[in-house]
Amino acid sequence: MTILRRAGITKNNNKGRNGLLRDAARHALGAGLVAMAALCVAAPAVLANDIVSRPVEVAQPDNDSQDNFLILQTNLHPPYQELRNGTLGGYSVSVLDCAFDHIGVGYGLAVAPRQRNREMVRNGQADGFFLARISEFMDEYAVASNPLALEKWVWVSPSRRTAEPVSANVPKPGGFETIGAILGSNEAEWLAEQGYGDLVRVPSIASLVGQVAAGRVDYALVDKHSFEIARNELGIGAEQFQVQFERYAPLVVYFSKRYVAEFPDLVNRLNTVLEFCETSPMHLEPWERDAIERVQLPMVRQLAKSPDLIRNVRGALGPGRLPADQRRLIDEEWSTMGRLGQPSNRAREILGNSLSEFLRAFQLASGEQVAEAFVFDIYGQTIGMNRLTSDYDQSDEPQYQMAQSINREHALIDDIRFDASTRTFLSQITVPVLDPENGQTLAVLTVGLDVSAALRPES
Repeated sequence: MTILRRAGITKNNNKGRNGLLRDAARHALGAGLVAMAALCVAAPAVLANDIVSRPVEVAQPDNDSQDNFLILQTNLHPPYQELRNGTLGGYSVSVLDCAFDHIGVGYGLAVAPRQRNREMVRNGQADGFFLARISEFMDEYAVASNPLALEKWVWVSPSRRTAEPVSANVPKPGGFETIGAILGSNEAEWLAEQGYGDLVRVPSIASLVGQVAAGRVDYALVDKHSFEIARNELGIGAEQFQVQFERYAPLVVYFSKRYVAEFPDLVNRLNTVLEFCETSPMHLEPWERDAIERVQLPMVRQLAKSPDLIRNVRGALGPGRLPADQRRLIDEEWSTMGRLGQPSNRAREILGNSLSEFLRAFQLASGEQVAEAFVFDIYGQTIGMNRLTSDYDQSDEPQYQMAQSINREHALIDDIRFDASTRTFLSQITVPVLDPENGQTLAVLTVGLDVSAALRPES
C-alpha cells in the first residue's frame, strides 16, 4: 500500500508536486503493490504530545525554494510510523511535520517494504527514505540527516535462560542458536553485516515475539520499545522473556544524492531546525544510571578535584557576572555563529585558553566515551570547553542548579538526548568544582558521555 500525504505549507508547491506524485504512483504500481490511495492534506498532522516546537525564525521561501516538494519512502514501523484511521502518523512523522513546516518545504510519504524503499532511493526513483540506521552502503548513494530517534536494541530470549551466566545471554556469530529478526529491518541488516548467518526472518514484530515465546527462535534482536509494545498487545507477560542490551542505533532520514545535488541546502536547513522540534529524552534505565554512577561519575568527580583543572579554572574566571544585555548579545552571536559551524569572537577566545586546552586533552585521553566537556562559572557563563557548545549562557539549563546547590557532593546525571554540536547521543554528568581552601563552588563541570560508546556491553 502506498499513501501520500502533504505537509510543510508553501504558497506555490503545486508547481513541482504533481509530476512527483504521478512518478510515485507509477513506481508503486510497477512494484506490484496495492493500488495507491492518495491522501493530500493541507497541513501537517497534529504533533505528538512529546514534541515541543519552540519558536524559530524562518525566512519566507522564495520562488526557487517552492519547487523542492519531495517524496520520502517509509515503511510501517510502530511507534515511529503507523496507520491511524487511514492516515500515516507516529513519532517520526510528527518530528518531520514540525521540521519541514519550519523550513517551508512540502513533502509526501509513500509506504512500501524497506528493501523496495532503499532500491527506489538508490535508483533515483524516490527522494529519500526513513527511518534508517547509518550505513556505509547507503552513504554511497544518499546523505544522512541528523538522527530523528535513538533505538535501544536488545536480545530477547525465552526466560528459561535466566539461570545461565550473563556472558551466555548474547549469541555470537557462528553459534548454534536460532537467531531471528524482522524481514528487511535495520536489525536484520546489522546482523548480516556482523556475520550472523541463517537468520529466521519474519514479517512483523508481533510474529517474532510470538516465535520467541513459543521457543521456535532462541534469540531475537529487536528495538526494546517496539518489543514491549508488541508483547503487551499479544498479552504475553514480561516474565516469559529475558532481555539483554546489545547497542544503541541512531535512526536517520537518508536523502538521495540526486535530490541533494538539486537542492544542496535542504539537509543543512533540516538539521538546523530539528533541534526546535526537540523530542522528549530517552530515559536512562536503572541499570544504565547505575553503570554511569559506578564507572563514569567517579572519573568526573576526580577530574573536578584535579589540581590542574582547578588551576586552569582560576585562570579562566572573569571579573564576575556580565550585565544582562551584554550577556544576551554574546549568547545570541555565539548561538547564531555556532549554527553556521563557526565560533563567535568570544567563543574563539575561550576555545584558545588554557582551560579549554586542558579539557581537550581530557576528552582525547578518555577515548570514545566522552564527547564533550565544558565549564561555566557560578553565573552560568561558559569559561572553558573542549569544543564549541551550543550556548554561552548556561543559566537557563538544568545544570546551572549545581552552581547554587548547597550539597557539594550532589551530581546531576541527565537522560539521553541527541546533541547536534557533537552529533552524538549524550548523557551529561554535572558536578561542582570546589575551592579546596574553603569548599565554596568555583565553577561547574559538565561532561557529556557518548552513550553509544560508554554503555555498550564491552564497556
